[in-house]
Amino acid sequence: MPHLPETLRRHSRRRFITAATASVGLSAVGPAFGQDRKDGPITGPYDFSNPYDWLAAYAKIRGRLDGGIGMFHYVAHVYGVPDGQGAQLMFRREGVSQHRMTIRDDRTIDLQYVECNYTQNAVTGAVIDDLYDNPFTGKLVPVRHQPPVPGPLVRINPTGGFNPDIEWEPPAAFVNPVGPPLFGEGRIFFNNDILMYRPGSSEPLPSGNPRAGDLKLTELITFSANTNDVQNPELMSAKSFAFIAADVTWSGWLEMGDVPGHLFMRYLAEKTNSIEDIPNWLKRRIGEDYPDFFTKPGI
Repeated sequence: MPHLPETLRRHSRRRFITAATASVGLSAVGPAFGQDRKDGPITGPYDFSNPYDWLAAYAKIRGRLDGGIGMFHYVAHVYGVPDGQGAQLMFRREGVSQHRMTIRDDRTIDLQYVECNYTQNAVTGAVIDDLYDNPFTGKLVPVRHQPPVPGPLVRINPTGGFNPDIEWEPPAAFVNPVGPPLFGEGRIFFNNDILMYRPGSSEPLPSGNPRAGDLKLTELITFSANTNDVQNPELMSAKSFAFIAADVTWSGWLEMGDVPGHLFMRYLAEKTNSIEDIPNWLKRRIGEDYPDFFTKPGI
């Protein structure tokens, strides 16, 4: 086993404490979702009636338990939804996101992430580097790709509630509920629901969507991994997939003017074992545009 932080080594020595109940699904979860014990095994096997164990399993699925980075390659379809109209496919996005999950002594998780992506033709997948023909306004607008800007620190606890001990900075704060896990066909699933908003003491975000209020983004993510991999105490990371649906306000570069509505995005993401698993064109383009993205991600 590789070198681990002291907290991880301490809990790893207890990894068989919950072996008898490690494979239980939701049918074994009590009314209060278990004992909320904080001294269970960090690396597994896990007692999924314990919210602190399922948070550790979630970290194993989304990132790595040794403090390393979990890297995902993803493709997204982006739809425009003007008020009173149906969704229309506008363009694709393809990119890479990197996630660092740190389990704290109190068994909460610090999540840091960074990602970059490229805007593509909705049908061919070719990168659009010049102008985009906005189907709702008829304007040709300069395309914007997403540069790798690290997101804010997100501290995840069993309730997923807002954490007042973090000093939030604009543009938003996060509420991030995770779990309880679901099981089926030898796989474990975590529904990860994210709301991004301005705290009540700040000014509302100018969303361009009259129905959004203070809400900037709502993102529903389902992470899926092989249950045996998650329960294997020798693995620091579990191979996983993520299915994501996100509702966001119009992107500024689309120049939507006074057209009310929002964007809806559907993602499929795959956790990669190494940079070599990323498509060659994307790896080459990121290397040219952002040379430090893979070696110094800033998280």
